[in-house]
Amino acid sequence: MSDTINISLTEENGIHHFVMDAPNNNMMSTAFLNTFEATMVQVEERAKKGGIKGMVIYGGGRHFSSGADVGALADRSEKEAYYDTTGELPESHVVQKSHFTFLRDLPFPVVSVVTGFCIGSGSEIAVNSHYRILEKGARIGQPESTFGILPALGGVARNIEICGMKNAYELVMTGDMIPADQAYELGYADIFVGKKQGLPEALSLIEYISANIGKFEPKEYRTYIQQYKNSKGE
Repeated sequence: MSDTINISLTEENGIHHFVMDAPNNNMMSTAFLNTFEATMVQVEERAKKGGIKGMVIYGGGRHFSSGADVGALADRSEKEAYYDTTGELPESHVVQKSHFTFLRDLPFPVVSVVTGFCIGSGSEIAVNSHYRILEKGARIGQPESTFGILPALGGVARNIEICGMKNAYELVMTGDMIPADQAYELGYADIFVGKKQGLPEALSLIEYISANIGKFEPKEYRTYIQQYKNSKGE
């Protein structure tokens, strides 16, 4: 069926391939998010067993993700409003957010390979990864502000961390779509490559870290990518 949500998690040579191949350019409908979160639970469980070199996240078609379905997003935002009386967020939101933000704490490198559109909640998958490799022709953006909301799945904090306050503010508050080369200049991407070069580059990065770093420490992710680039003479 055309509305089947196809998100797969496979392993090849010790590397997880997390592939999103859902309708409407991986639009994050409620069904998509439910499947995404269930698959991320599998990732968490597998990580506890050890022996994984890394994980690559990418779209099975032309696009990484066109972001959240606007209707589903509005409905979810209404249901998950901040509780003024208690100062707490609904448990459902906390759980959903954890399925995005836990990526950066995994004990192996997580690399998002971005092709085509990488928008909204899709961009939050990418920024919560340790590394982002953007292919020529990709476009990224956080358009939530144009709907009167802000990225709620770790996107604000992570954009600040990787892009700096000024660039993150402009990216989040304008909601503009940015081409891959400009995103690289802003610091959003770690590596900018030609079309169809993203996955090979991601696998190369993971293999380098596995062979040369030893135990992967998430907090040292910047050091590892610099060492990788130095090894290539960049």
